[in-house]
Amino acid sequence: MKSAEITVTEGLIVLLAMNDVTVGHAFASILEANDLQAATADCYADALALAGCDVVVAEFGGPAGALDGLELVERIRAAGLDPYIVLVGVDPSHDDYRRAVRLGVHDLLERPLLPEQLVAAVEAAAGSLDQDDDAPSGGEDATLELILAAHPRAGEAAARDLISWAVRCDITPAARARIGSTVAELIGNSVEAGATTIEVEATMTARELEVEIRDDGPGFDTAAVLAEAASGSDTGLGRAQSLCEEMQIASELGAGTAIRVRFGISVLEFDEPHRIDLSDLDFLAPGTSKELLATLQEDPDAPVVLSPALAVVAGRLLVGPDPRRTLQAALWS
Repeated sequence: MKSAEITVTEGLIVLLAMNDVTVGHAFASILEANDLQAATADCYADALALAGCDVVVAEFGGPAGALDGLELVERIRAAGLDPYIVLVGVDPSHDDYRRAVRLGVHDLLERPLLPEQLVAAVEAAAGSLDQDDDAPSGGEDATLELILAAHPRAGEAAARDLISWAVRCDITPAARARIGSTVAELIGNSVEAGATTIEVEATMTARELEVEIRDDGPGFDTAAVLAEAASGSDTGLGRAQSLCEEMQIASELGAGTAIRVRFGISVLEFDEPHRIDLSDLDFLAPGTSKELLATLQEDPDAPVVLSPALAVVAGRLLVGPDPRRTLQAALWS
């Protein structure tokens, strides 16, 4: 088995833990061409020896006995290391995503992927390593950028990534549902129109979220398409338009399309000093958890209003691993 190799360049240090050595070296070449330092490993021992890198890109779902990214992440976490994690694989299942979220994986890319997708996922670590939380604080905006290869599941993949990011930004469930559905519809349109590459850029401020979707498709007559969308919600654009506050479209025949949609959103805030209302949330992001604990430390008697989903979570935490008591404690909480 080949020992770990490292090629020194400038920038972030990236560990590539791939089953196929050829794929690992191909990924390394792509990263090094973008001034990123790449190390390769094809076994657990070599990967753990280099897991102190800034970013770990690992493959999951390989053949039995091969290096598995999810297993590697578990070993990295058990060793007390906390690099930025990107997983790469073919057709991940819902269980894969749940396990990845539980292990603190930052990004999960589906193969085949474009070189730009790999570079963008790794470079996203630069901003993350400088911040404790993805949510905006102190007046700063939160941003997310995705580059997708156009394929039938691209809309689903983008919606899932965007919703995951929105969860970390404490955007409420109802707003997340509208955002994800809109993005899936618009990307589905791009794929059907014949685009090959789709870019998604989301920016969140204190009270609104703006998403821009750009593709390299054939473009269309904007006036005609908008007139059709305005006549009802039986088209992709019509359905998307009904879910957002504002939609702007720029498209030319032969020059691709750019669509910008705006959503009014609400995020968790502790505006009322004597009451903490979490009734509209189904997930506690790390930043929210820290703020909640800090508030309760100042005022242990502050009333906390939980949503049913959070009540179940609290109940499970209270009873521990005993499943016989889970339902009773969840209802009590």
